[in-house]
Amino acid sequence: MEKIVRYLNRSLLKIKPEHKTDKTEQMHFICPLCQDQGLIVKGDLAYQCQCVKQRAVLKKFSSANMTPFLAAHTFDKFDFRFYSPHLRVDNDGPTYRAMAEKAFEGAKMFVAHYLEEKTGQGILFAGTVGSGKTFLAGAITNALLEHEKQVLFLVVPDFLDEIRATYQKQGEFSEAELMDAARKTEVLILDDLGAHNFTEWTQNKIFSLINYRMNHGLPCVITTNLSINQMNEVIGERTVSRIIEICKIYRLHVEEDIRVAMRKM
Repeated sequence: MEKIVRYLNRSLLKIKPEHKTDKTEQMHFICPLCQDQGLIVKGDLAYQCQCVKQRAVLKKFSSANMTPFLAAHTFDKFDFRFYSPHLRVDNDGPTYRAMAEKAFEGAKMFVAHYLEEKTGQGILFAGTVGSGKTFLAGAITNALLEHEKQVLFLVVPDFLDEIRATYQKQGEFSEAELMDAARKTEVLILDDLGAHNFTEWTQNKIFSLINYRMNHGLPCVITTNLSINQMNEVIGERTVSRIIEICKIYRLHVEEDIRVAMRKM
């Protein structure tokens, strides 16, 4: 069983950031169980290998979420012009520009440390809508993929919808298969955490995911529009406590939604 888990954990779809289309490219690993035949034969019986379903789950996630738009998010394209060198959240606090610089350096350090040590230390970007949080998460994803690391980018509300669909047998995969893929990927990106309906069910799903990754030393990159107090209400204090324990927190502020500002340029 341990051998199976090791294989499944490294079988994620890898998407090269330089690809500007929806095409995906999978790094080739030979399944130790079926030797990539997709079937395991025992005597007169043959059954489908676990690797077939696992690859399908991960391919669905990767092709749906790491879009060409996100693939263009790289560190060299992060634009500091949108962050005021004069405005501050508090009178004595850092400027918007200084906060952005700190978050940018934190994102690059996360990549460097992971490549060197595969540390379980994660990172959280919090801030208003259109402040560059998803851009930095995408830049981290692309930087890791350039080094052929295993990354899964999930938009949290969409991921929860995928799980709900399994209850009406509308999804292609089971809840357990979807959750397992998110739990075990080497690096998990959770975009828009908290941008979903507040229910006990959503709290339990997010807690299960974060708690598993904390216990197994697997890092998360998280973006949210919420403050810590708001996160306590939406996803629950026990989950937020774990996030604080495993993530360095950076805040981003802009005077105007960057997407709106870009349309005016």
